[in-house]
Amino acid sequence: MSQVLLVTTNYWPEPTGIAVYTTDLAEMLQTEGHRVTVLTSLPHYPWWQVPSEFAHLTEGTESHDGVSVTRAKHLVPTKMNALLRMRFETSLWWNLRRVSKKLIGKKFDVVIACMPTVAAGIVGKRISKLLGVPFGLIVQDLSGAGAKQSGLRGGALISKIAHAVEGRALHSADGLVVVSPAMKDVVIGLGVESRRINQILNYSARTIASEDKTSARRKFDWVTEDFVVIHTGNMGAKQDLENVVRAADALTGDSKIKIYLVGHGNQEASLKSLCAGKSNIAVMPAVSDADYSALLSAADLLLVNERSTQMEMSLPSKLTSYLYSERPVIAAVPRGGATWKFLDGVAELVEAGDPVALARAIEELTKKPEKLTDLAKRGREFADAHLSPEVGRAKYLEWVQSLIALGKNRY
Repeated sequence: MSQVLLVTTNYWPEPTGIAVYTTDLAEMLQTEGHRVTVLTSLPHYPWWQVPSEFAHLTEGTESHDGVSVTRAKHLVPTKMNALLRMRFETSLWWNLRRVSKKLIGKKFDVVIACMPTVAAGIVGKRISKLLGVPFGLIVQDLSGAGAKQSGLRGGALISKIAHAVEGRALHSADGLVVVSPAMKDVVIGLGVESRRINQILNYSARTIASEDKTSARRKFDWVTEDFVVIHTGNMGAKQDLENVVRAADALTGDSKIKIYLVGHGNQEASLKSLCAGKSNIAVMPAVSDADYSALLSAADLLLVNERSTQMEMSLPSKLTSYLYSERPVIAAVPRGGATWKFLDGVAELVEAGDPVALARAIEELTKKPEKLTDLAKRGREFADAHLSPEVGRAKYLEWVQSLIALGKNRY
């Protein structure tokens, strides 16, 4: 039985984003006969605080679904700018490093870290070096590229620092996983050899079951006759959801179009303020995993929105669930960017940062039920062909086992 250490700043019980994939990875490896230990942070995303219901998950070790989880206490900023981002990363690095000392005496066959947080990559590499075992790196995102493109004040400074540190982590890894073709190009551009890079698309780690739309809407007290557009997930700078609010303002004749922004994030309060008093758009909290399928099934149209500068970022994690839900998708994203290329041919695409174009596209789709049906069908067919959880998990298992074998051959 091989011992695997996974270092990640996002893990269960965080309901969205990278935590969904790191949790699934750890539990899959445990099911396949490996013994998995996770070194992680306090649950803070996408709320940017530790919710009261998770206050008991403080620093220390617990077990979840057979996986040993060790957490480190750290700073959680309630808003984000250049200084706070640097303080957040520094706090993560210092405290993960501090708590990792408890794990150094244990035997591990491989250490795997998950970025975007620079801290996870640095701490993961340090542990693997001290233990003399292979180091694998999963690149879900890059803080350097992300900071520069997200619109954060001071993002250029963060980008410069993060690029330098990320580059060291990338070059030090024995093997890497990237989650999109665009991310692979970025990593190669940083000087990493192509042969060391594995591309594994994010798969649907959640079970998505299509439900009857009318019964699904009853769970949320939504009107059956409305044309419902839903955006789920993080409400941060890079989602630029103010663009969606402006699109709601630009809607003209159809009073039955209702837009729901569902989730949490550091832009949530400002979005609630912007939406106050509007009848065609509202902000609501994230739903539980048990209600997530119903939420997607209640939609006539599922929305992805990105800041116009988000060209080289990884793909939004919501896409896998969206495409499996058998609901049509509309994406207001940068032309030629990673998300645009990924969804070309399976979603309605609109140029990012153009609220009037988004409004007109939504209005046009309300008049074209056949196109909506076709988009839903194409999305599901694409998901079945490329985003299967069985295929994704098998690729990760093979990758982890190859790193373990590398260690046995090397040492």
